[in-house]
Amino acid sequence: MSAFLGPIHHWLFRKINLFETLEKNIVTAISEKYDEDKTIEITKNTQREYEEFIPEKPLEELIDESNIHGWLQNKISIAELRQAATIKEIINTFGNEAISIIKDIYKEQATSIGKEVANSGKATNAIELYQELNNYLLEGMPCDNVNNVISSSPEELKWQITQCLHKPYWDHVGMNSDTMYDLRHVWIKSFVENANSDYTHSTDNENGISQHSIF
Repeated sequence: MSAFLGPIHHWLFRKINLFETLEKNIVTAISEKYDEDKTIEITKNTQREYEEFIPEKPLEELIDESNIHGWLQNKISIAELRQAATIKEIINTFGNEAISIIKDIYKEQATSIGKEVANSGKATNAIELYQELNNYLLEGMPCDNVNNVISSSPEELKWQITQCLHKPYWDHVGMNSDTMYDLRHVWIKSFVENANSDYTHSTDNENGISQHSIF
C-alpha cells in the first residue's frame, strides 16, 4: 500500500465502515426482538473492551498519516474482534435463535448493495461480479492477497482462500468459527444473486482449503 493517503485507503476504509454497520444493524435488530437493556449492555461491554465504533468523519480527520497501513490494519482487527465478541454474547444471552436474526441482517445488507450494483450495470458476468464483491466484502488488507483465483471466465470464476484472516479473531473470543463462515456465505450469495440474478455463489472445503465459485 502507498505511504500516502490515496484512493485505495478510502476504498478500504469504506469496507471497514460497511462491516461496522453490520454490527450496528445486528445490535438494533436484536434489541428490537429481545431485551433492549441487555443488548445495549452487550454492545457497551464489547465497545469498552475492543474500542468504540469509528466516528462518522472523513478518513482524513481520523487516520494517523504517519502510520496509514498500521492504522487501517488496527481498525480491521478491532472491527473483526468486536463483531465476533458481540455475536458470541448475543447468542450466549438470547440463545441460538438469535443466529437467524443475525443472518437476516447479513442478507439484508448484501441484498441492498447487490441491487445497487445491479442498477449500476457493473456486474454483467462472473468476472465483474467477483471484482464488485471485493469492493464491499472485508478481506483484510490488500497486501494480504488471500484470494487466489484458480479459473476465470465470464461464465464462471473460482477462487481459493489461501489463508483465513477471520478465524483467528473468532478463536480469540472463544466463538465457533462455523457461524462466521455461514454468515459470510449468506452475505456473498445474497450479494451475487441480487447484483446479477443470472448468477449464484457456492462454497466448499477441499482438504482444508475453502473454495468459492460464482457461476
